[in-house]
Amino acid sequence: MIVNFKKGQAVEAVKRVASLAAGMGFTVHADARAAALCPTIAECPVAQFAKRGAEAVVVLGGDGTMLDASHQLSGEPLPLMGLNIGSLGYLTSVEESLFGEALQRLREDRCAVSRRSALAVRVLHGDGRIVALPDALNDVVANHGTTAHAVELELSLDEKPVASFLCDGIIVATPTGSTAYSLSAGGPILLPDVHALTIGVICPHTLTSRPLVVRDATRIALRVTSCDVPMLLSADGRDGEPLCEGDRVEIARSKRDVPVIELHGYNPCDVLRRKLSWGGR
Repeated sequence: MIVNFKKGQAVEAVKRVASLAAGMGFTVHADARAAALCPTIAECPVAQFAKRGAEAVVVLGGDGTMLDASHQLSGEPLPLMGLNIGSLGYLTSVEESLFGEALQRLREDRCAVSRRSALAVRVLHGDGRIVALPDALNDVVANHGTTAHAVELELSLDEKPVASFLCDGIIVATPTGSTAYSLSAGGPILLPDVHALTIGVICPHTLTSRPLVVRDATRIALRVTSCDVPMLLSADGRDGEPLCEGDRVEIARSKRDVPVIELHGYNPCDVLRRKLSWGGR
């Protein structure tokens, strides 16, 4: 179990899930803070989950907690089940009223595993340094950092030039991340099983720029051609790496997918209808 204790209802949710899990015969591991709340939880650092024989990871929080969990478990193929005690809940789609049912389905192996694509990213600095960022489940964002001035970025796909943009930055998102920052910046929504990526320009200084949807096998490159102060490159909103003029960013689908547990009958459009009020008047 991985828990976001910044959520007001986290303590009660941990106790409830631990009680339900114990009644179903689960062995539950969690970090020291969660383990201290319930005697049926065995204390175990997240990094040791796989070595302790964990078969799945229940994530209590919101979508940000799911992203954090994917980073903490990087390299371990443990499937994640998101139990929502946050707000939006695209990834943590199991609402509190369904916690018991979700655990029972997990116990009876009546769940599906969605293999969510992730992004591998590295920076080729002008001074010769090469820096790799952790894989991103949602998105990779290059933005203007601490300055309010626009920057200039060159975009290429599979080494073929696309365009040069005067803008605030560029977002490259997976289908999972298409409902995050990319959506707020006017990008399209991709369903989780679509083998594609979205590329969106943030506040372009033109009226003709539109988001791109490309195959997820496409190799994407950004080159910084003009910026007054260092830009910032982030993976899932963290692990910022400064970018300066002449630096090159290379983005491609990671060889490692992130397994996410879905209840049978899960329909991502149900979540979109609830969260975005689709069909409302």
